Amino acid sequence: MNDYSNNLKILIQSGCTIVEIVSYEWQRIHAVVNSVAEDEKVKREWLIWSTASGIRRWNAADTKFISEDAECKDPMDVLKYFQDSTEEIILILEDFHPYCTDRNPEIVRVLREITRQESNKTLILSQPFKFIPEELSKDVALLEIELPTKDTIKTVLDSVISEYIITNCNYTDKLLEAALGLTAMEAKLAFSKAAIKNERLTDMEVPLVIGEKENIIKKDGLLEYYHPDKDMNNIGGLDNIKEWIEKRGYAFSKGAKDYGLNTPRGMLLLGVPGCGKSLTAKAIAKAWNFPLLRFDLGKVFAGIVGESERNIRQALDVAKAISPCVLWIDEIEKGFSGVQGSGSSDGGTTSRIFGTFLTWMQEKKEPVFVIATANDISLIPPELLRKGRFDEIFFVDLPSREERINIFSIHLKNKNREAENFDLKALASASKGFSGAEIEEVVNEALFNAFYEKVEIRTEHILEAIKQICPLSKTMAENITKLRSWAKVRARLASKNTPESLENEEETSVPKLKQEAKNPFM
Repeated sequence: MNDYSNNLKILIQSGCTIVEIVSYEWQRIHAVVNSVAEDEKVKREWLIWSTASGIRRWNAADTKFISEDAECKDPMDVLKYFQDSTEEIILILEDFHPYCTDRNPEIVRVLREITRQESNKTLILSQPFKFIPEELSKDVALLEIELPTKDTIKTVLDSVISEYIITNCNYTDKLLEAALGLTAMEAKLAFSKAAIKNERLTDMEVPLVIGEKENIIKKDGLLEYYHPDKDMNNIGGLDNIKEWIEKRGYAFSKGAKDYGLNTPRGMLLLGVPGCGKSLTAKAIAKAWNFPLLRFDLGKVFAGIVGESERNIRQALDVAKAISPCVLWIDEIEKGFSGVQGSGSSDGGTTSRIFGTFLTWMQEKKEPVFVIATANDISLIPPELLRKGRFDEIFFVDLPSREERINIFSIHLKNKNREAENFDLKALASASKGFSGAEIEEVVNEALFNAFYEKVEIRTEHILEAIKQICPLSKTMAENITKLRSWAKVRARLASKNTPESLENEEETSVPKLKQEAKNPFM
């Protein structure tokens, strides 16, 4: 008996009359209920109801459902059936949540009556997400079935091997890990497609299973599965981050926990747009050989009550199941910028989403390394900045002269050019205040111009392209100056090199953000 079966058994033996089981996986729910129903200390018949098929009874001898009352499709009728039954039964109501709304107060009332009755009957609400009316929240027990573990995935894989009579099935944990993050049914579909296509199930099918997983994750729209192709060598500068990442990477090894190390939580990258924050997230996943999931907070928010909270829990559950992985949240300040006024603007949805995320960050045990990036520090809630949320907060500044030399060299090599053929020092001097993204654009522009002239690109082409671009360091000089002053005492510099002063930049006192000024503890 697994943990879910044991927990349900305890609830039933404790006299709980209604249990909400949350999972998309009806097969696993049925297996849990059947395991409990067959237990010597419980020994009950179990039935299932849906608005499509009415009531069906499980026949253990024939291992199939037998129709009990095919005409009982009305939700009030099935509740009456349960109340009137003299048997000790477990009755599963599938997808009953549409009836538990304000539009059906009589159904909610009957459910409340059932919770007050002492009997040896148990009603199970089987639904894909949490949905219990406020009136029932204190009376209904909750049991959440998480996404399958590696052991559960192995059971699914072995069943596919048996079903399709696959003889070539010398697989390792790599094939099982490729399916982590999928439901049991999704994993079965992925394995089945691989078995039909290749007539085998070995580690050779890992890319195919991962491809299926990408499509499934993409379908939900909350997460995006990345295959990073850039490593730390593609990043110019940011030496402090590189050293920090190299050390933290060892904390995921088998001996780290025994040594007393905590699993790394994540890092927050603040700084000037275009200076390599997103590239760093991709490079870290590549360096550690972890799956990279991009989490778009903007897609979490939905119009239906409760759906936003459900979305963030679903996304975090997938990340937890796929772990070890890197969860990349780009421009996190945009997702949580409305926290301060959430109560009046959106009924508190943003505040609840933010609270769910903070709690998950604080309590997660799985190796999900969160990399959050932000451009506008003024929009970040102070709760996210306090020590302990992230392992470290790094400030990514404009590249120094030495770093610009390195960045020019990287982009020229990416274009199949020998960096030694260019005057990199002259290019670095001419591009003071340019971000890494602007330097990349300069090289691209120079290539277009040289190709138009039908000549090989030279230093002069790049210098001319530099003159045509007005960098952010000029258009956003005041913002960058304030950002630097703020980060001086609140964040760790990503680079070892001292940043160059901007035009008209003066030493200023450390500014406080608006949200910080309201916080008496900061």
